[in-house]
Amino acid sequence: MSNGSNPEDVKPVGAVWRPVRDLHPSLRGFSHPGARQAAARWREIRGALENPEIDRSSMDLWMLSQKRAFAIETGQIEGLYLLRRGVTETLIAEGFEGVRGAHSATSVDDDTLKGLLQDQEAALEMLFAHIRDERPLASSALKEWHALMTRHQASATGIDPFGNRVEIPLRRGDWKIRPNNPRRADGFVHEYCPPEQVQSEIDNFLRFHESHRELKLTPELEAAWLHHEFVRIHPFQDGNGRISRLLMAYPFIKAGEFVPIISTEAKFDYIGALEVADAGDLPAFSNYLGDLATARCNAAVVRARSILEGRTHFRHGNGGVTSKGVYYPPHGEPVPTTAPETQPETPGQPADDGGNPGPFEIPDPFKPPSPFD
Repeated sequence: MSNGSNPEDVKPVGAVWRPVRDLHPSLRGFSHPGARQAAARWREIRGALENPEIDRSSMDLWMLSQKRAFAIETGQIEGLYLLRRGVTETLIAEGFEGVRGAHSATSVDDDTLKGLLQDQEAALEMLFAHIRDERPLASSALKEWHALMTRHQASATGIDPFGNRVEIPLRRGDWKIRPNNPRRADGFVHEYCPPEQVQSEIDNFLRFHESHRELKLTPELEAAWLHHEFVRIHPFQDGNGRISRLLMAYPFIKAGEFVPIISTEAKFDYIGALEVADAGDLPAFSNYLGDLATARCNAAVVRARSILEGRTHFRHGNGGVTSKGVYYPPHGEPVPTTAPETQPETPGQPADDGGNPGPFEIPDPFKPPSPFD
């Protein structure tokens, strides 16, 4: 390792592995004002939606579609597949049964693409069930999520001793046994935890997390810490980003709040926020997640108010329509003429573009805590 005498040999901040660190005491009171205010508005309005005389079916259906957004984007941002323009909104609205070869801009066959999407959705459902059952985070849970999420992923890309890219059979649900340090485009190698230290680092990671329970941290702060420290360990051969985003979702779901969803279009902003956290500014990453959570929560509040005012008709990003709890695909059955022709728009974003997910409604037997519970 360089002694720093040659600037060209100095690795960028965050590229050198270091052991997992607990949250600094000075950050324990950190909060994102917008996220806290939006969450309070949601808690205030959700009580009205619990009135049995209110038809909440349209919002339930919308929430179900938003669960799919998380499943789609968490794999797409990893580069497992690249959906063609406009396809994401259709899959969010209609589900994954209609996956066709034309949907992917990469060489992913239909069965594999459908399987990846369903596995990512099932892993999210498992997370909800984990919280519902009040199970603490443990190594076994992380391995269960990974095994489920990678059922349709046969291999991971690696580098052989000669620098060639090769496909290596994937170890599902188990820690890595070889280093998985990626080489950046500028030639630097980003170092993650050595395989022989993974279990001890995970033990420390989980111990620190457990100690946070009494601190009553805000969801955005704990989410940032969980995501960032887990990625620094990189315990699995592949799929670490997807598991880190499940961990990011964990504190928001426990609080009955709205999970940030990081879209493919926001990938570089997301990576930049993580790199800032590598440099020691975790609050910046927490604010990034707080901004996303605020938008989700505000979208749900707008929709809830519309439902309470009797407006249940809204358009999906693919041009389909949901009216009174029934989804009408584009160019499908005619929309009832009695349905209002307007929809609530998310402040600062295009109307119903599929990128404003709210809390997720999971069918039984996976009935998790939700903002309606």
